[in-house]
Amino acid sequence: MQGKTWKGASPKALAEIRVLLIRRGAVEDTDLRNPYEAWRVRIEKSVFTGYRSGTIYCSGGDIPELAFLYKSISEIVGPV
Repeated sequence: MQGKTWKGASPKALAEIRVLLIRRGAVEDTDLRNPYEAWRVRIEKSVFTGYRSGTIYCSGGDIPELAFLYKSISEIVGPV
């Protein structure tokens, strides 16, 4: 599945998505090199990054759960 970007997430939505991903087995990167990143988590080879600006990016990948995660994130971010 290809990568995806969401824009306009509130700080509350960013926090909620981070928790959702960790509950789904994501491992948090503790070494954030970009000052604009709020958090970065990995599920296998898929990397999800939440930015302080309200943008969330996923690198994509082939994990079966990705379609469900994309849908869940879209529901949390809401219409833009």
